[in-house]
Amino acid sequence: MKIPQPKLSVLVSLSILLLLSMSSCERINHNSDTREETAADFAMVMTEIGSIIEYAEESCDQTNGKGTPLYFKLQNFNKDTRITVLDSTFYDGDPVEFTIDFGPITAPLQPSQKCLDGRFRGGVIKVVLESHYIENTAKSHILIEKGNSFVFGTESKVFSIHHLEMDVDRQMRELLSFNIKHLEMDDNHLELEGKLTAEKLSGLSTPGVFGDHYQLQGDGKVEMNDEDFQWNIGSPLIKKLEPGCGMIPVKGLLNLTIEKTNRDIVIDFDPFNNESCDRILRITNAGKMTDIVLD
Repeated sequence: MKIPQPKLSVLVSLSILLLLSMSSCERINHNSDTREETAADFAMVMTEIGSIIEYAEESCDQTNGKGTPLYFKLQNFNKDTRITVLDSTFYDGDPVEFTIDFGPITAPLQPSQKCLDGRFRGGVIKVVLESHYIENTAKSHILIEKGNSFVFGTESKVFSIHHLEMDVDRQMRELLSFNIKHLEMDDNHLELEGKLTAEKLSGLSTPGVFGDHYQLQGDGKVEMNDEDFQWNIGSPLIKKLEPGCGMIPVKGLLNLTIEKTNRDIVIDFDPFNNESCDRILRITNAGKMTDIVLD
């Protein structure tokens, strides 16, 4: 039976639209499988864990065998930072405790909340020292308690840490180990645990951490968007805490392994092999390489 010309035109148009729709779905599924945004978010979180460790180190290194100083030096923090001492002395038989408050957590974050590395921060970190911080075997704790969120990022994109428990053990003067017992972000968007070691490579004789070079190593687990990953530092992450530098490592490899497929995503912090402070990192996933600038 011969199909009338108007009906034939309609059928042809519908067929073309169906094919375009199927092609569009394939592209959407392909893009979601690259996981570049997931890897970038993970890199952002891991670099901020390093920064939290650094700010805790900078303040803890100002304490002494008696307890907290009369005044903390805050020139390496943002302009809004205030430290509140909750327990000032070891002599009462209790740990020394204080909080580091980087200012409001409401967006947009203010220019005064921009830190020296260019990243904005707000909210409260609690530090607990069981003994003099610089002693070998000294134990301490870094906490973000529920109800006291900590935020970081840019003026336009802010990440929120709702809960953090991190135990710190000093193994040697230049070597600290960190047990990240639990980190929770953005209403269960990300949950992380693992172990890190931080070893100073230079600056051991000067107080605080800013101006120093050090390296991070470690591994653990992370759940992002209801998917499980293993993470590990494949090559030590080198940090240089210098003006214009310090937000992210200048060298090192960070690996994400997708548990259900055992497929690796590699994050390279020195894609041009020059240890530059350019904040460019390279994400390699399924043979595809993508360079991004981490804010």
